[in-house]
Amino acid sequence: MKQGDTSLIFDINKISEFVFGDPNKRNSEVEITENFIYDKDENKMIPNTREVKEVKVTDFTGQNTIKYDMIKMFIDILDSIEDLKAMSLGQSITLNTLESYEFIKDIKQDNNE
Repeated sequence: MKQGDTSLIFDINKISEFVFGDPNKRNSEVEITENFIYDKDENKMIPNTREVKEVKVTDFTGQNTIKYDMIKMFIDILDSIEDLKAMSLGQSITLNTLESYEFIKDIKQDNNE
């Protein structure tokens, strides 16, 4: 990429997919409820019933927030680049990472597809 080259764009679809993930993917929580009764003969509590309930949840708020913050930080790092020939190590890694994961792409290549 040359200085002044404006053919790079952010791939919003890839970034959104990374941040929000698969909306159909769910994790589960298991709730176990046990009821006990008092056994007078044994003089102790004994299990009476046990109910296991599995609940599918889709709350990935924490993960999505972290991913969003990461992408926002990467964009801020790219925005701070003044001279492509004098990039810091962090700026170079950020640019290479975003290109490698196809979060940014060359619009010229995109138009040829």
